[in-house]
Amino acid sequence: MQSSAPGLRERRRVETSGQLNATARRLTAERGLAGFTVDEVCELVGVSRRTFFNHFASKDDAVLGLPAHADHADAEERFLAGGPDTSPPTGGALSPTLVDDLADLLIDRWEVMDLTLEDARDLVAAFDREPRLIARVHELNRARERGDTVLVERREHLAPGDLRAAAAVHVLVAVLRMSVEAFLDPTTEEAFREAFARRLAAARSVLATPTSTTATEPARTERTS
Repeated sequence: MQSSAPGLRERRRVETSGQLNATARRLTAERGLAGFTVDEVCELVGVSRRTFFNHFASKDDAVLGLPAHADHADAEERFLAGGPDTSPPTGGALSPTLVDDLADLLIDRWEVMDLTLEDARDLVAAFDREPRLIARVHELNRARERGDTVLVERREHLAPGDLRAAAAVHVLVAVLRMSVEAFLDPTTEEAFREAFARRLAAARSVLATPTSTTATEPARTERTS
């Protein structure tokens, strides 16, 4: 019985978080963010304000499903552990599993949200009612991309600002966005991982196409703000 207690607590935590997320999302789609209070969400779910703020820092975060204490450390450590032991020679090839491992990291983060197709469509309805939430998502995504670029630099032992790190992240994030759009498309029932795998294969095919010599200059370092 004692060994099962942590598992039961975790299941209850996930269930409560999901109920708060779904309720905040539905109310936003119906009324907008100004049309309901945290207390109303708590009353509908049957929890206290303290419980709400243990899960989410704000109504916005509840709608977006952004937990107050998100922890992706394990996934990021797995990603870092897959890198080479030493730096590549100048202009040398990066580790052969970089793209696959970075794809796994992005997919892991998406799947932690545990969005069903219905949940995702409710979220789109909330975006339609509150466009400012889209700006918040873009802001969060830009910060995440900067952080992931640093992760790639660390894993591959690259100098800060090496353009290959940013290129890897931007390409994979583009694949992720395409896959999310496909997942949300009401005319298709493609599983998210399948959508991602097909689009990643397409990106690999394009990038493997021979290019002119002017397009294959050695990568320079560049640090953007």
